[in-house]
Amino acid sequence: MNIKDLEYFKNLVEQKNFSKVAAKFKVSQPTITTAIKRLENEFNAKLFIRDRRHNTIEATASGVQLFKHCQTILNELSIAQQELHNITHQKLMLGLPPIIENHYFTKVCSKLAQLNLLKSLTTVEGGSVSLTDALRKGKLDLSLLGSIAPINYTDLTATETDRQPFCIYVSKKHQLAKRKQVSFHELCNERFVFFDQNFIHNQAFNQLTQQNHFRANIIFKSNDIHILMKLIEQNLGIGFFTKIIDSKSYNLKCLHISDAKQPEFITSLVYRKNHILTPNQLKLVQVLRDNL
Repeated sequence: MNIKDLEYFKNLVEQKNFSKVAAKFKVSQPTITTAIKRLENEFNAKLFIRDRRHNTIEATASGVQLFKHCQTILNELSIAQQELHNITHQKLMLGLPPIIENHYFTKVCSKLAQLNLLKSLTTVEGGSVSLTDALRKGKLDLSLLGSIAPINYTDLTATETDRQPFCIYVSKKHQLAKRKQVSFHELCNERFVFFDQNFIHNQAFNQLTQQNHFRANIIFKSNDIHILMKLIEQNLGIGFFTKIIDSKSYNLKCLHISDAKQPEFITSLVYRKNHILTPNQLKLVQVLRDNL
């Protein structure tokens, strides 16, 4: 079977137009027609119904079923190509949310250098949500991820490495700076600076705002933790982050949240269940597990 035929087929189901698919792949329309005929012969099933009078095309029940499998096949092929490329070029692709990278990764760099792994390691920064997606697509071999509940996906293996509470960060000029802790309900009138939606902090923050029945006033969002901390230091807003952030390095006050029910920031080492770890990847896993 020709993999290209499956690519043409998948796009035809999505586009419902032979000309658009042909233009996308820079081939002639008869090329697409021939590919579909090959698939229909291969599976002994009609895959599309064409209404030439109205110039429309729809996948048959068989076509819809093949499309479902086709998505999985092409995705797995893409992952395999990426994995083999990384193995051939001895690349290690590790995902790191910025807060986890700043707090944990520096602790293991010297050990990785001793094992001659640091030079082949490429780190990819992003929120835990986007990194999980990249992991599933094969763009990453491994990732440290944050979550507020133990990671339990059917396609991923996760090992918990740490748990930390969430805290409130305020400027030393802020009226709350004299306090050691605060209930979340007291913050209903405060201005927040915060991460965008790709970060696990959003889930924890939404949980607490819902528990306390108020909508937070978020005045600024950014993926850059340093920018957010600078804004808090200038007393333009307050922040909600995991305790692993070093408040002293930013000249801020860290307040514990006194609510009885509150989420924790869980750090886990995650990789695909169907991924066979290479010797270097196994070394990387062992270093992360032993030192975090």
